[in-house]
Amino acid sequence: MLRPASCRLVSAVALIVLTTFLALNAQATAAPKYEKSSEVKIKGVVDDVQTDAHGIVHITLKTDKGAIDVAVAPEKFLKEMEISFAKGDTLEILGSQVTADGAPLMLAREVARNGDSMLMRDDQGKPVWVGWPK
Repeated sequence: MLRPASCRLVSAVALIVLTTFLALNAQATAAPKYEKSSEVKIKGVVDDVQTDAHGIVHITLKTDKGAIDVAVAPEKFLKEMEISFAKGDTLEILGSQVTADGAPLMLAREVARNGDSMLMRDDQGKPVWVGWPK
């Protein structure tokens, strides 16, 4: 049987381990931030459309410089706005090129298709879906 002092020590060690685990996990799953300084415009053809584990729609866009992963917006937001993408769509995307989990990623700010422009983030990179009715 543990003495009260031993129980406090075990509890303190458990708390430290749990806090460290949560902090490291939060860092590993933190969403990449939009960087205005890395903003570029690319044009290409949609090769694939997927939704990640967080509900964000990603497009693999084939460009003249290779394929790039583009994070567009939450699937629920796109459905509400009646926006969808399909393989073969030609798109022009303005966005921030960042690195997420060691891989290149573009965060879309504006997506243009057939002369229609769809805004995903404001001019500072803040997602337009934040505060959007659910």
